[in-house]
Amino acid sequence: MFKALQKLQKMFGSRPEDEPDSRLLDGWAHSRGHQLKRVRRGEGRVIEFDCDDRRGRMEWGPSHRAYIKGRELRIRIDAGLPGQMEMMLMSRRLAQQLGGEAYQTLTSAHQTGIDADLPEEVRWLSMLEKVPVPSSAAGYVLMSSSPVHARRWLDGDLLSRVSRASNLWLGDTAPLVLMTLRGCIHLRTEAGALEESMLDGARALAQSALLSARQALLRPVDEPDAPPPAPLRPGLSSAAGGRRIGAMGPPSGFENPSVLELPMDSDMMAMSMPAPTQPPPTPRR
Repeated sequence: MFKALQKLQKMFGSRPEDEPDSRLLDGWAHSRGHQLKRVRRGEGRVIEFDCDDRRGRMEWGPSHRAYIKGRELRIRIDAGLPGQMEMMLMSRRLAQQLGGEAYQTLTSAHQTGIDADLPEEVRWLSMLEKVPVPSSAAGYVLMSSSPVHARRWLDGDLLSRVSRASNLWLGDTAPLVLMTLRGCIHLRTEAGALEESMLDGARALAQSALLSARQALLRPVDEPDAPPPAPLRPGLSSAAGGRRIGAMGPPSGFENPSVLELPMDSDMMAMSMPAPTQPPPTPRR
């Protein structure tokens, strides 16, 4: 009887996942002019959309990460960024959780390096440099192989959207990962119950991450704080092997936010204003 029902559902296009969340997603994609695709096997939806002059892809369905329970929302935008531009913004609670779990796994298994099979976002917590964040983004951790570009990335519209996400559509405890990986923008978050505000907010956040990354690259490189993106070095996410556990040490710094405080001279240089100089010494008589 059950097999016969499945055949009828397949014949007439009805599926078990035709539920409120699926219908909401279908209606949202149609109203926004996006291209909707159903997953052939299993649950979920795939939505393709244009983002500036690039192609974007939104996926909703069963989680692909152990740290996200139930269903998740994923977005990928082919941004055309340099492959060595590696930046990640992660919910601080999630960073604390994953950092502790990764270190515990390494020490309990007596491993000498980070498992290459771990997701990039987990390995990056131990392999990339932690970058201070503004106070309005204190609920997040910023990691990068190029701190200068990461500070520029988390600025302006992107900083504003990140700061307001928890109040508008994300929630206080929902995990969020936003990263630039292999030239693409990636966003991942929990999506237990879909709402249009979540779909609009996640898509706008990913698009803002794309535009902000481009702007970070367009800034003149002759500024004192603006070296080009550092070349990939052993120990980064795309390198073979992992960092030695002795160099990694236990996870720290994810519990308390590090607020970005620039010296006055740095602020003035960033605004193209001359820094104050000391008056010339008075000549002796």
